[in-house]
Amino acid sequence: MTDPASLINEVRRAIDEADAILLKALAARFRAVRHMRTVKHAAHLETEDRERENILKDLWRKQAEELDIPVELALLILDCVLVESKKIQNPESV
Repeated sequence: MTDPASLINEVRRAIDEADAILLKALAARFRAVRHMRTVKHAAHLETEDRERENILKDLWRKQAEELDIPVELALLILDCVLVESKKIQNPESV
């Protein structure tokens, strides 16, 4: 029989790895958002794009369902990400 403490440590390592992946993905996303800020500024485009946000919400909803993640949680996370993305793209409006 496996020692419970060893099993707990193994599961915690898996959780820590997943957390690191999440944070690296957020860092990559925000790097892309900073690049988007430059592109939008050069093109004189608005920061906010409601149509794009709706597309993202639909995509996240679908992927959450496929991955068996609570949809409400996925959309809450997306809302937080979008708020931060807007701050990055338009810091003077915050």
